[in-house]
Amino acid sequence: MKKIILIAKKEFLDMFRDKRTLIRMILIPLLVFPLIIYLMTTVQESQSEKEAGKELTIGYVLNEQSNDMIARMDTTKNFNFVEYQDTVALSADVKNHTINLGIWFAPDFDQQYAAGEQATYGVHFRRANDEEYDRFKNLLAQQKEHLLQERLAQNELPADYTEPLNRIATNKSTPQEVIGKYAGGFLPYIFMSFCFMGSMLPAIDLFAGEKERGTIETLLVTPVSRVHILVGKMIVVTAFGLLSATIALVGLIGSVYLMGDGGQLSEAIAGIVTPQLVITLYLLLIPVAIFFAGIMIPVSVYARSFKEAQSILTPLNMAVIIPAILGFLPGLELNYTTAWIPIVNVVMSSKAIIAGNAEIGPLIITFASLILLSALAVFISFKQFGKESNVLR
Repeated sequence: MKKIILIAKKEFLDMFRDKRTLIRMILIPLLVFPLIIYLMTTVQESQSEKEAGKELTIGYVLNEQSNDMIARMDTTKNFNFVEYQDTVALSADVKNHTINLGIWFAPDFDQQYAAGEQATYGVHFRRANDEEYDRFKNLLAQQKEHLLQERLAQNELPADYTEPLNRIATNKSTPQEVIGKYAGGFLPYIFMSFCFMGSMLPAIDLFAGEKERGTIETLLVTPVSRVHILVGKMIVVTAFGLLSATIALVGLIGSVYLMGDGGQLSEAIAGIVTPQLVITLYLLLIPVAIFFAGIMIPVSVYARSFKEAQSILTPLNMAVIIPAILGFLPGLELNYTTAWIPIVNVVMSSKAIIAGNAEIGPLIITFASLILLSALAVFISFKQFGKESNVLR
């Protein structure tokens, strides 16, 4: 054990001397989420203000009908209405971006409305400009409500006549359950993505990198068994994966606190991110990190150079991301089936733990399957590292 700790200490010192490691493993995960959230909120607010202040030109064809509806809409700020004589020209100008949208009224629109029937009108729009269409739909919804209330008043009916049911909805979900459903799939995705990326650079550097630099032979001739060397290096790879995932989570939660309003969301997160939750998540993540190390090390041992190992391992990131994305799918939950699926079981378990409705049976199966998977990965690493042709190629 003493020799393993000695090897691990030596590799930790070497890795922390590398500025690239410090930037990639610590600085980037710590800053990436505050930066992403800040940019997203800033751009979204700026774009929303820009769209709200943009003047829309709406063409209309009355077909000899009343212009009362157009007159009411024309008083709305940032809407400019232009009359057309036929729908052909109206449709062409919308298609050619001459105007933003178009509306036309059926030749019997007024007659239909007066008879208490549905009055027909049409809208020309471009699906590629959904923001403009949504603004106009809101304006049309206001007119629909106005005409509805007018028709009810004409028939001496109460304003709520068209609402035969009065719904009283009571939300019985706790904030923890809501966050568990929507954010529970995102957190393990972050954990595993950064854990994989955090493990990759040390795994490549400690094996393929040392072969390329010619230092692996020096280490192998020391009075330390090859098993001790491998375990020491694997500890470093696993630890860097966990470190990267931890810092990414700290950056994410910190950005929510710093950029939030300090209201219900911050309180809910503070109530969810408890020491018990963190410990449980790490019990799941540690065997995953060992598994990542166990699949990266054989590749790094086999590769002739740093670049070759990187080119092989980088596409494997998709094998982690795709199953992790399943955490966002509705209806998929932790059960006795999903508990056996690698990566997916971690996502489902994390969601259930955060929501506070995890069942002990599937959790035990998830943990046991991860232990078996990590043990298999470690065994493969031992077999690969034990081949002289791989280590000294």
